Amino acid sequence: MVQPTTVANIIGPWKGEAPTTLLQHCRDSWDTPFKELSDLMVATFLNQRIAVPQMLSEARRRLDSEPRDDTEYFDDQLAEAVLGVEN
Repeated sequence: MVQPTTVANIIGPWKGEAPTTLLQHCRDSWDTPFKELSDLMVATFLNQRIAVPQMLSEARRRLDSEPRDDTEYFDDQLAEAVLGVEN
């Protein structure tokens, strides 16, 4: 059986503290399968340059085939995160 892809599968387990809210959000989502992440968390991982190739693939899949899930802080946040790592 294939395990769902998570940041932990790619990078390894979370190490250390999460002293900021941003890092706490990343830590909370570290073991979440990509398909279960919110659009906001996919954008956040991209913006923080975490698991970029895999997260970029997930973001493109969502942008091409799924409506936004209304978790982004502003319209097109996920698309902007994709552009940020592509440039």
